[in-house]
Amino acid sequence: MSVRSWFGTAVLAAATVLACTQAASAHDGHDSREPHATRMSASDANANLFPPSIGARAFLHDAATGRPLAGKRVEFTTPDGSEICRATTGADGEAACTGPLRLGTASAGTLTNGYVATFRGDEQYGASYAFGTVGVMVRP
Repeated sequence: MSVRSWFGTAVLAAATVLACTQAASAHDGHDSREPHATRMSASDANANLFPPSIGARAFLHDAATGRPLAGKRVEFTTPDGSEICRATTGADGEAACTGPLRLGTASAGTLTNGYVATFRGDEQYGASYAFGTVGVMVRP
């Protein structure tokens, strides 16, 4: 093998290794990116006995910047996991909805133990949750 042929082969091999390394590095950087942490806060909910309903409200923010997160789905449940309602956050990071208050022993637990607001996370933002208390309103 001539020096010229050997040198050309070495340059081609080095270029191939460099290209593969850069591609792998770019690929790893994309896949290993972790979602931003989030912070959820829940407001006091109001339960109305007539008609039986419960209104819940929570706020979702980027934990690092404090910026409100819009367009994220928040689920409101009782502490035992029964769904109250779902809502999507607005420009101010607020999600609010009203759902049925099931009268009986389950509602006593909700009134005593409050509710949970949960953002399950997505590709860009990590999950978070918050507990809220429930107050009773009686309006005929």
